[in-house]
Amino acid sequence: MKKFFQFFSFLALLPIASQAQITIQASDVNPLGVFATQSKDTTLDATITPGGTGEQTWDFSALKAQTTDSLKFYTADQTPYASLFPGANLAATLDSTAIIYLVKNNDKIASLGTFGSLYIDPLTITTGFTYTPAQTLIKFPMEYGQTYTESVVGSARVTGAEVQYPVFDSVLYRTFLSRTVTVDAYGELTTPIGVFDVLRTTEVEVSLDTITGLSNGVWHQLFVTPAKTVTTNNWWTNQNGLGFPVVQYKVSPETGTSALWLNELVSGIHDSQNFLKFDISPNPTSSFLRAKLPDGFVGQLVVLDINGRMMLTQSNASGETNLNIQSLQAGSFILVLQDKKGKVVGFERFEVVR
Repeated sequence: MKKFFQFFSFLALLPIASQAQITIQASDVNPLGVFATQSKDTTLDATITPGGTGEQTWDFSALKAQTTDSLKFYTADQTPYASLFPGANLAATLDSTAIIYLVKNNDKIASLGTFGSLYIDPLTITTGFTYTPAQTLIKFPMEYGQTYTESVVGSARVTGAEVQYPVFDSVLYRTFLSRTVTVDAYGELTTPIGVFDVLRTTEVEVSLDTITGLSNGVWHQLFVTPAKTVTTNNWWTNQNGLGFPVVQYKVSPETGTSALWLNELVSGIHDSQNFLKFDISPNPTSSFLRAKLPDGFVGQLVVLDINGRMMLTQSNASGETNLNIQSLQAGSFILVLQDKKGKVVGFERFEVVR
């Protein structure tokens, strides 16, 4: 269930001067306007290890770019699913079709959840995944010696039919997380793109996954995984305005040892018009909705309710497309435009009246 949550630590732009033991304040963080790429290495060179605590020197110049993903940051209200994550004021889009919703305040940046492609063996479905309470990504001020613990529940609820459990009205996937995070080392880190002064965190996360099904008003336990422990090290820097974890090193019983690392950073290119614009009418509506799509575009239209549940789909949509919405109850909905690869490229909100 965590396939597309591995990037959650990769989030902040911090323009402050370099020093031996950096301290990160909330005022230093402003990820809006950032486009970044991170690469993944799953066959690590023997020189790439977390090392000890306290003052350290790390040479990770042997990191390889086996796969690469891109991130773009927006205000939450510039993205399709903001209404599903109340309180979000930041969002990040991924090449892998997910949108992550975040809240930033003077105390921390935390993840409220994500909406996108969720892998539930053996299926991949599009749905929302929320954290209660929000999962902390960075606490302010972040400095050497800091430590904290938290417990979080991540959950996704879908219809039984979506995940091949037709005997259940709903199926609830939950991950129970217990995390301990310590800023336990500092020093100089070398990667393929440069040398950075860093703080390193060590995160120990114990998780337990459960699946329950709702039938005739009663929840039934379907599946419980054994508890598993994942250890993650993040190297954070504030050098030259860079505040992302430059490297994330993870040891997981499911996926083994791997590293995500900052490959490229471009700031100042934020474009609130990144999503395609298209016209819908009438709005409000009671019987049908007409969508006039961009010239030459062919993709899929998806109607979601305010809880993120998929209500209607229209494949191979192009030109001027009509949707019959008579089956929908009165309320607010989101019409999402996806390209042929399933990536969200546009959205509009509409109301159904009865």
